[in-house]
Amino acid sequence: MACPKIEVRGKRVILLSGFHDVVKAARPQAVLGECDVKQVDGLHQSARLHPDAVAFGYVAGRWVPAA
Repeated sequence: MACPKIEVRGKRVILLSGFHDVVKAARPQAVLGECDVKQVDGLHQSARLHPDAVAFGYVAGRWVPAA
């Protein structure tokens, strides 16, 4: 999974970093879009502050808009 798309505050955004693929050896078939996101509350706050952003990255312990 290179860059997952998730829904944040009713809008689909791309995560460039700050996620971990949770589909491992437990399930042989990967389900598209399943990932564990770091600091979900911080992502929601950053999405609220930057409503026009379409991509976010996790840098230096916080979410920043990337595009």
